[in-house]
Amino acid sequence: MTMNQKISIPLFILAIGYLLATWLLPKYEYILIDADIFPLLLGGLLALFSVILFFSKDEEGAKIYIAKDDLKVIVPVVLLMLLYILLLEPVGFVITTVCFIFICSLLLGYKKHVTNGIVAVLFPVAFYFLFTRYLMIALPSGILPI
Repeated sequence: MTMNQKISIPLFILAIGYLLATWLLPKYEYILIDADIFPLLLGGLLALFSVILFFSKDEEGAKIYIAKDDLKVIVPVVLLMLLYILLLEPVGFVITTVCFIFICSLLLGYKKHVTNGIVAVLFPVAFYFLFTRYLMIALPSGILPI
């Protein structure tokens, strides 16, 4: 079994589990685009790409190698993503996403803190109002009264 096949099988299982969880999301009346559209698209793409990866050829004896310097960035970013997922519902989309963008940019080495702060605030706020007011897609408001 090639490395691509070893990687693609768990990815496909993850995609199927993600799709099953997406179908369990509650359906809302009076909403044109429901909350499950984007997750269904992502799960479908993950399943499709894992099948493509399964049948693609890779080099013989290929091994995964990650440098220690890269791990010093990858591990905190992955932990930050897990924290984002855990806090998204109770804290809310806006606050959680602002913190995620700002901290993740710092971890990835971005040094312009003022620009980083402006972007970290403007994008989540704009997306929140775009999704909730115009697209009628519910996002978790959390502790903010918006």
